[in-house]
Amino acid sequence: MRRHERADPLAHPGEADLTAHVDFEALAHAGRDCAVSPMVPQGVFLERLGITQRAQALARGLDGKPLDTLVAAHRRLTHPDEMGTVFKSLGIASPGSPPLPGLHPWP
Repeated sequence: MRRHERADPLAHPGEADLTAHVDFEALAHAGRDCAVSPMVPQGVFLERLGITQRAQALARGLDGKPLDTLVAAHRRLTHPDEMGTVFKSLGIASPGSPPLPGLHPWP
């Protein structure tokens, strides 16, 4: 999605959202011989990857509307009342791989 419309994700790299409905149970089952992490909500995943620190860095020197827009975008992506729990992340890797960034350690 780009500007609220379907878009070719390769036409504008980094400017389009890549969203898919995924059957996580089927994926986890398909990876039964792999290391599979528990699912993590999007907000938790992004926080673990440092979204708040990145937003704070971007906020330096901003005020007014640009700052409000940045704060609103951070909230939209991470807050449980917004997109923070709507989307999930799951990691699948080769057995013995180190834990993947942003996800729970392997069970």
